[in-house]
Amino acid sequence: MVDPFSFSIKLLDSAYQEKLRSLGLWKPQCPVPLERLRVVEVTYRDFKGNLKQGEIVVLDAVSPFVMIIFQELLEEEFPLHKVVPIDQYQGDDEASMADNNSSAFNYRTIVGKTVLSIHSYGLAIDINPVQNPYMGNSFINAEKKCGAVEVWPIAGLEYMNRRHQRVGMVEPIVNIFHKYGFRDWGGDWQDLMDYHHFQTPRFLAELLAEMTADDADDFFEWYVGNPQVILDGKTILGEYKKDPKVFMKKYS
Repeated sequence: MVDPFSFSIKLLDSAYQEKLRSLGLWKPQCPVPLERLRVVEVTYRDFKGNLKQGEIVVLDAVSPFVMIIFQELLEEEFPLHKVVPIDQYQGDDEASMADNNSSAFNYRTIVGKTVLSIHSYGLAIDINPVQNPYMGNSFINAEKKCGAVEVWPIAGLEYMNRRHQRVGMVEPIVNIFHKYGFRDWGGDWQDLMDYHHFQTPRFLAELLAEMTADDADDFFEWYVGNPQVILDGKTILGEYKKDPKVFMKKYS
């Protein structure tokens, strides 16, 4: 029987680091070094109520809070279909979504763009993609005022109606992610809807990646504990680079 309190945080061992390199899931140009990534081991309930063990890879600074998030999901009896790292799918996000897998770190760009996804920082988490699909415009004809909606994964079509809440849909747990620093939810976006996607703001991802590991740990803990403080995302990275010691004294 799975221990319902089996949660831990591990470093990436040399074999796993080499696996990520060989699959191209980590490259030297990745915004965070392999040494900054952590494997969070979690216990969760599947859709049949069975206890399962899973793993999710995230940035070191957020790993204690990600562990707490999954502990609270277990306490709330929120079901997860599957929780394995993206290397189980060779980094294929579409395959992971189709398998209704919840995952985090994946070095890749945003679909259709050249900008890095926040997944590349280990600071975005996808939850039950089938029950919480991505929905975007595949094309828009402004003249005829019509268009088409692109849905990923295809099995998510039956979950497009968010007013009809069903098991595994994330609306009841948005507050848990927000409470622990993942304050940007794809269900709140305007140009597209990515219901399974939770992330830190981009400015915070860039800041945590620039920081030393210790500074990142301390700052993210401060960030989680001070949700009422509005940070200037345009200047905060430069503020840290100018004088890390002064910065950390200010935000502690």
